Amino acid sequence: MTGTAAVRWAALGLTLAAACRAAPARKPGAPEPLAMQIEPRSEEMRLTLVAAPGYEINARLKPALELPEGKLLRFDTARLTPDSAYFAEPPAATLPGHRRVVRGTLRASVCAPGEQVCRSVALAVVAEVP
Repeated sequence: MTGTAAVRWAALGLTLAAACRAAPARKPGAPEPLAMQIEPRSEEMRLTLVAAPGYEINARLKPALELPEGKLLRFDTARLTPDSAYFAEPPAATLPGHRRVVRGTLRASVCAPGEQVCRSVALAVVAEVP
């Protein structure tokens, strides 16, 4: 690799590092960007993600709930924005069976109002089933 090529790759690396830097921390008292609603049904539970006001959920990176036993639930819906970048309605997943408490780690990509880049969030979930 020539010196010029190495400089270009280094500049590209710094540009990518700056673009991918961690999002600023949430302000104390600010709402979580996502909430999960649980609806028990006859043989299963429907889990629905609801974005905080002004936030959008990235549809190109499907949200997932990692359960303690290792299962992975992906959230999805058929309605997307015209550019297919965001969910146009709250995405949902089906959890077979019934539980008193749903536990896991919710991973999603959300876009805050006024931000140019979506950010990844990982939220601990401990939700009692109604």
